[in-house]
Amino acid sequence: MDYFRGRLHSLRSHSHSTAENENGPVNAPKHADIASLAYSYWEARGRQVGSALEDWLRAEREIERRK
Repeated sequence: MDYFRGRLHSLRSHSHSTAENENGPVNAPKHADIASLAYSYWEARGRQVGSALEDWLRAEREIERRK
């Protein structure tokens, strides 16, 4: 997951929910879940250089769709 640590360190999960608690948006996808799925997308591409942000956003959408 080093691939995502360097490139997405400061990227925060975006949620369509406006409700929040002290830990952030309610029902927001967990950072670790998004990172894991995005990492799997990168692996599926043969670990080729690509857009970490695109993988991250794709993972966010997929996790959100599953809810």
